[in-house]
Amino acid sequence: MTETILAAFATHEDALEAARALRREGLREIELMSSEPIHEAMNGDSSKSLITWFTIAGGITGATAAILLTVLTSRHVNIVTGGMPVVSFWAFGVIIFETAMFTAVLFALGRMLYEARLFGGSPVDYDEAVSDDKVVMAVRCSDEASVNTAKTLLNANNATLNID
Repeated sequence: MTETILAAFATHEDALEAARALRREGLREIELMSSEPIHEAMNGDSSKSLITWFTIAGGITGATAAILLTVLTSRHVNIVTGGMPVVSFWAFGVIIFETAMFTAVLFALGRMLYEARLFGGSPVDYDEAVSDDKVVMAVRCSDEASVNTAKTLLNANNATLNID
């Protein structure tokens, strides 16, 4: 039973203090949403982005596809080259490079859109209070004890709970 508690705060400071108190009590799945960035909320235990690895995979995929495309096409066409090699890096280098860069950019863009949650619409744990210059906190609790702890700590830090 996973329950998400939404709470609204009037100031960033109240939200940060509540987040610190929740982390001290062992609650780790906390998300802060605000109309402007809260740099203090960034902590080292958050997950790292995978955009770099997707870019590398995209480049390798594109280069492999370009090599296969150019080599198989040139061997299939049976062009008479007068003793010159049918497959030559100098002839295919630009095609391989450009295709590798194109697919690397596409993979990076796709991963960026996924990490920004733009494929699935708006986040599930979102409230319109963010647009009213409030800070909204979503706390995911796994059991009833953590729900009670979270509600107690949020109330102690000037939060408005279960905003709808």
